[in-house]
Amino acid sequence: MSADGAGGVSRSPVERYTDRMVAALQRLEASDDPNLTFSRLIDVMGRSSHRLLILLFTLLNMLPGPPGFGGTIAWTTFGIALAMIFGWPIRLPALIGDRKLPLSLLIKLSERVAVAARYAARFSRPRLKWLTGAAATIPFGIFVMAISVVMTIPIPFINAIPNVGLCIMSFSMLNRDGVGLLAGLVVCLLGLTVAAAALFGAFELASTAIESIR
Repeated sequence: MSADGAGGVSRSPVERYTDRMVAALQRLEASDDPNLTFSRLIDVMGRSSHRLLILLFTLLNMLPGPPGFGGTIAWTTFGIALAMIFGWPIRLPALIGDRKLPLSLLIKLSERVAVAARYAARFSRPRLKWLTGAAATIPFGIFVMAISVVMTIPIPFINAIPNVGLCIMSFSMLNRDGVGLLAGLVVCLLGLTVAAAALFGAFELASTAIESIR
């Protein structure tokens, strides 16, 4: 941790990131053009803020949305992770980038995340930092891409646990917390196991139904 702000208040890395996220969205809301799209959100946060944007989009995937919203979020997360692996600035195709986002809802979400980050900082702190450093960028990015592909499967609720795990991992990467990263990895793997079991069950049910018709 380091001292920041008035009175030298000590804040964790993730608190500084989430405060930055809230401030950027509030500035956008106060601007002459407060309309928010996927591409503008990336512009506001910074086209090279890969880790912060992965956290933000995993949080967005927890919000209810119209059909296809979750898949759009998942493919966007995939693209951000791919750009992170190659060190590219993030650019989205117009098909995704021009989609609108609810700014007021996103501000409320980000404010709650900032509060949660302050509480989480009591338990999460920089440790095993080698698991979250620059050398971890490629393995983390590949894992995010793999989870994102799974989350495009349009079956309700099976993506919730992997998404929570990915959120924990992203939070921990920002906070340089290797222990938290491993905890998020376990949650993701548990979610993938549940998703695989659900898909297998759906396949078996469909096969049984087809056989009974025959």
